[in-house]
Amino acid sequence: MFLKAYRVKSNIQMKGSDKKKFKAELRKKFPLLTEERLNELLPTKDEVVLSKIYTFNGDSVLVYTHQKNPLFFELEKDKVIFPTVYTLWKYPDLLPSFPTWPLVLPKIANGADLMIPGIVVDYERGDKAYLNGKLKRDDAVYVNLTNNRAAVAVGVSYHSSEDLYMAGRRGKGLKILHFAGDKLWESGSKVPLPTMNPPDGLDFINHTEENQYVSDDENDPAEEIESVQDDRVEEVVEGAKDLQVQDVPEVEEDPRSPQEIMDELLENAFLQAWKTSAKKAELPMLTSNFFRVHMVSQCPKGKSLDVKKSSYKKLSKFLSEKSKEGLITVKELTKGVESITDVKRDHEKIQHFRVIKVVKDEEPEEEVLPCDMKYEPPEITELFIVSGPVQAIFKPLGIPKGRGLTGPQVREEVKRYVLENDMQDPERKSLVKLNPEMAGVVLGKGENGVFSLKWDDLHSRIQAKMSNGFSLRFPGEAESKVSKGALEPIEITTATRSGNKKVTLVHRLELFRISPKEFAQKLQVGVAASTSVHEAPNQKPGAVEVLVQGNQTSFISKLLLQEYKIPRKYVKEQEVVKKKKGKNPPK
Repeated sequence: MFLKAYRVKSNIQMKGSDKKKFKAELRKKFPLLTEERLNELLPTKDEVVLSKIYTFNGDSVLVYTHQKNPLFFELEKDKVIFPTVYTLWKYPDLLPSFPTWPLVLPKIANGADLMIPGIVVDYERGDKAYLNGKLKRDDAVYVNLTNNRAAVAVGVSYHSSEDLYMAGRRGKGLKILHFAGDKLWESGSKVPLPTMNPPDGLDFINHTEENQYVSDDENDPAEEIESVQDDRVEEVVEGAKDLQVQDVPEVEEDPRSPQEIMDELLENAFLQAWKTSAKKAELPMLTSNFFRVHMVSQCPKGKSLDVKKSSYKKLSKFLSEKSKEGLITVKELTKGVESITDVKRDHEKIQHFRVIKVVKDEEPEEEVLPCDMKYEPPEITELFIVSGPVQAIFKPLGIPKGRGLTGPQVREEVKRYVLENDMQDPERKSLVKLNPEMAGVVLGKGENGVFSLKWDDLHSRIQAKMSNGFSLRFPGEAESKVSKGALEPIEITTATRSGNKKVTLVHRLELFRISPKEFAQKLQVGVAASTSVHEAPNQKPGAVEVLVQGNQTSFISKLLLQEYKIPRKYVKEQEVVKKKKGKNPPK
C-alpha cells in the first residue's frame, strides 16, 4: 500500500477531545493496549498530528503521528485501524503474528504478499497450526522472522485458520499493507529493525525440511538457493533417464457426477466473467443478459453451459446462491424481472480466481440478410445524474459527479448518507433531521425555519435537483451507453400534403437502432402503400425520416409495440394541423 510515494492532502493537529475519542477506539480495537500504554504512546499534553493521505492506488488513509513517528494508520473506506511497525516494536503483543523465513523478507520489500508456504507453522497440528485455529478472514496480523520477534510487516489474512490449513500450503496467506522500509516507515525516524528474541513455539523447526532455506551467518543465502536448485535439477535429469513409456499413468475418468461438473463450469464462468467481459459492465444488469452475454462466452472450448444439468436447475437459484455468498446483489427492479444491482469485486473468490484464456473455434461468418435478422430491443434504464447541486451529498459516499443512478439506487444512497450521519429522528423514524450540507441541497428560499423533512419529501427534493439521464444497452453489448437528458421517443406524425393528401412520418428510429429501410419495407407490405426514406429536415445531422402514404398511425404503433417491443412510453403519436390562410379561428 505504501510501496510507492503517496500524496499528503492535509495535516491537522488533533484536539484534546479528538484524542480522547481516538484512544477510546484504540482500547476497543486492541484490548491489550491499556490506559498506561496509551499514555506512553500518545501523551495527553503532546502534539498528535492527523494526516490524510492518498496512496499511489488512490486509497484514502488517515495516519496518526507522534514525535514524527507514524503510530497508527486507518483505511478510511473500511474504518479499520492498524498499528505501524514502530508501534509493534514497542508492544509486539498488540496483534497475532506469523513467523516467516528471513529469505522471504526481500520479497515482501518488493511489494509481494506473504504466501501460505512462507508462513512457518507446525503443520502436524492440523487446523490449529495457524494461530490455534482462532484466526478469521480479514483479521489483522503482523509478520516477524523465525530468528527475531520484531515486526517486519503488517497485513490482513486472506483466510481463516481452517481455510489456511485446507489450502494445502498453496496460495496467498496475508495481504501486506505496510512493511519496514516502505514510504510510511520512511516518514518516521527510520529506526532500523530492532533485535528481539525469536518468536515462541518454534521448537519444531529443527524437525522440518524448511530449515534448509534459513540463511546462516556463514553461508550466502543466494548460494544456498542455487545449490538447492542444482540438486533438484539433478534429480529431474536422473529420473528422466529411467522414464519408460509404461510409466506414464493412464488418464482416469472424472469420478464426479455430471451435476458436479456442470456446477463447477457455472462457478468458473461466473467468476471469470467478472474479471473479464463484465469487469467494467454498467449495473444494474438483467440476470438473463449477464448469463447470455458474459457467462456463456467464458465457457471452455468443447464445453457448454446448461443450468438445467446442474444441481441448481434454474439460473435464479444459482445467482441466489452467489448472492448469499456475498458476491453479488440481486433485486427485482421490475415485477418478475431480476437484475444484478451490485457486485463485490474485492471478494476473496473474485480476487483469487485465476483467469483461463478461452479459445473458441473459428467459424466462417455467414452472410445474414436483413430479412433474417430479428430485432431485439435495448434495455432502457432511466437515470438520475449526480450534478453539482447534489454533489455535497453523494461525494462523501464515493459517488462522483456525472454518475447515473436509478431511482431505487438514489433512495438507497440517500438512506445510507442519513444513517452514516445519524440524521434520522430517534423518536419519529419517518423524519430526517437536516444537517447543514443536506439543508443546503434540499431547502429553497424562505425555508430557513425547516429543520427536518419526511423521507418521501426528502427523496423527491433530491431527485428534483438531479439531472435526467438514461442508459441503453443493446443485446450482445457488455456495457450500457449512458447519456444525459431524457430519451426522446419515436415520433409518429400525421401531416397533410398538397392536394389534401395525408401522410405519416416516423422519426428517431435510429436512436433505437431500428433500420429505417427495413422498417419502411415492412410498412409497404403491411399497409400496401408507397414509402420513402430520406434525411429528416430541421433535425440533428444523421436523423432519418420514414414517410408512408395515408394515415397509418395505428399500424405503425402496433408494429413498434408488438414486433419491435418498444415500451409504450417511447412511442409518441401526434398530428400536425395546418392553419388555413384568411380564416380566423372560431371564437
